[in-house]
Amino acid sequence: MNHKIVVLFLLGLLQLNAFAQTAPWTPNKPVRLIIPQVAGGGADAIGRTIGQALSEKIGQPVIVDNKPGINGGLGVDVLMNSPADGYNLILVYTSLMAINPAVYEKLSYSPLKDLKPLGSVCEVPLVMIASSKVPANNMPEFIAALKKDSQSVFGASSGNGSFSHMLIEMMNAKAGIKMTHIPFKGEGPAVAHVMSGQDSIIYVGTPATIIPNVQAGRLKAIGVTTAQRMSQLPNIPTFVEGGLTDFNESFWYGLAASSNTPPQILEAYYKAVNDAANTDSLQTNLSKMGCNSLPLKAAEFTEKIKSDITKYASVAKSVNMKVD
Repeated sequence: MNHKIVVLFLLGLLQLNAFAQTAPWTPNKPVRLIIPQVAGGGADAIGRTIGQALSEKIGQPVIVDNKPGINGGLGVDVLMNSPADGYNLILVYTSLMAINPAVYEKLSYSPLKDLKPLGSVCEVPLVMIASSKVPANNMPEFIAALKKDSQSVFGASSGNGSFSHMLIEMMNAKAGIKMTHIPFKGEGPAVAHVMSGQDSIIYVGTPATIIPNVQAGRLKAIGVTTAQRMSQLPNIPTFVEGGLTDFNESFWYGLAASSNTPPQILEAYYKAVNDAANTDSLQTNLSKMGCNSLPLKAAEFTEKIKSDITKYASVAKSVNMKVD
């Protein structure tokens, strides 16, 4: 009799262990979402909106922790020094994952070695704006002006090695022009200078600060960087329509965890992030911020990051684009 009890007890333990190994992991306390940008900015608003949608899928609060600095690198450092237990995630985006490796001589992290992409959520099309002094109202006229005189239009960026700088160099290469790059300290000063009308200058940036000024007639919009036109600016053609073949660039956002996170936890987040990304209410809220839906699963997102790293590294190398 005692022998049978022992056998049944051991069988019960084995069944419990098997269940524990197969049951999906779920968080039982709040999850921290590191946003490596300042509070109140565009990335912060997008990250908080994504965090709320994720919270609804995992059944726990998602607490935002802003960690700006080193062009996003500080946030990655904070994540890497936190437990890889599923309770620390990070908002990732184009410059953090694909541009920083291309332009920084020394980087404190390796995007795909230190981080595990969980999935992408959305992308932001970019808009090329022009001051009143630019002798062009569309892309063909813009290209023609620069081919005639390379000093007829200058290209503003939000800083050396920024995405806007990268886009200027990509336009130069695809259009066969030599537009001079002028770096500013951030998007705000760059847009303000274009709006001032002091110079013949363009800027390619995020729509949040640009669309209201275009709609009010204070800025000229020359083109949109994505393959499809923006719903908010339906009359503005894409770069491809303007003659720049295969030009399809956007600023994307997604979530990642430490690469040391256990597989069972990663699997749970792969599903939760993708489920959140495919939620109509989330994408509706993000569209109000100028975002388009981009719900890539973890494997697809990882491949996109790899492809973008290669692409931007090639552009940076071709013009010796480096940031100290």
